[in-house]
Amino acid sequence: YNFAVVCDDANMQITHVIRGDDHLSNTPRQILIYEALGLEAPTFAHLSMILGADGKKLSKRHGATSVEEYKAQGFLPDTMVNFLALLGWSLDGETTIISRDMLCEKFSLDRITKKDAVFDETKLEWMNGQYIKAMNPAQWVELSRPWLIEAGATAEDIDARPEWYAKLYPLLAERETSLTDAAEKLPYMFWGANVTLDEKSVNKVLKKEGARADEALRACRDILADESRAWECEGLQQACRDLCEPMEIKPKNMFQPLRVAVCGNMVSPPLFESIELMERADVLARIDATMNEVFAS
Repeated sequence: YNFAVVCDDANMQITHVIRGDDHLSNTPRQILIYEALGLEAPTFAHLSMILGADGKKLSKRHGATSVEEYKAQGFLPDTMVNFLALLGWSLDGETTIISRDMLCEKFSLDRITKKDAVFDETKLEWMNGQYIKAMNPAQWVELSRPWLIEAGATAEDIDARPEWYAKLYPLLAERETSLTDAAEKLPYMFWGANVTLDEKSVNKVLKKEGARADEALRACRDILADESRAWECEGLQQACRDLCEPMEIKPKNMFQPLRVAVCGNMVSPPLFESIELMERADVLARIDATMNEVFAS
């Protein structure tokens, strides 16, 4: 192996060899072979190993091992370049978000760390979220296209209504850590007049004893059905909130039933921001369907 490596690198006129420090034991042997062949040895540099969260050498057992897999998981190219560059290297010990241009300008071997690096999936997700926050809505729509289609959109509709799809971006941007979140968290935006109710949410919110969820839904429906009221997030939310005091219902107990009825789940992106992007008739139809299914008896 060592002889073949030396011959190969010499034939390709390699001047610098940068590799993992698991090759440290090979380097003296290879230098001796270079000298024996009368060849000039390249400059060697050894990088710290990348370990999994369990402290063992990174391998397939730790999960995704190719950039294609990370792309399929909704990670951005700039995220991966940034994250991988910081495994065993740092700019100043503090900066974490570094552009490609800055990496090209500032990278130097004297900032390589001797301590083994840990491939921290949590940090990778956080960093991906930072890059998602920094992009503009149009970029997000284009990059999220596969997952928007998985959520229920069509390519034709995305092309026909790019402005509407751009308005979906703020619903996820603050909390999104992967572009796949669009497929997981936005299907309710494409249900039209229908709603798919999560059983756990129905039992915990709509059927909760003493919560008066049916009263809250009827009261909110009246607000949303008033066509003289502007179909805008802030005004609709405030009007529903104003019902809480006279009805002696806590805001949580007013809004959660509405969230379940409209989004199908007690956990969803911002409620009234979502409602503003829907058709009034569809929202009312979902509320009616929910009330018939849960409270008709």
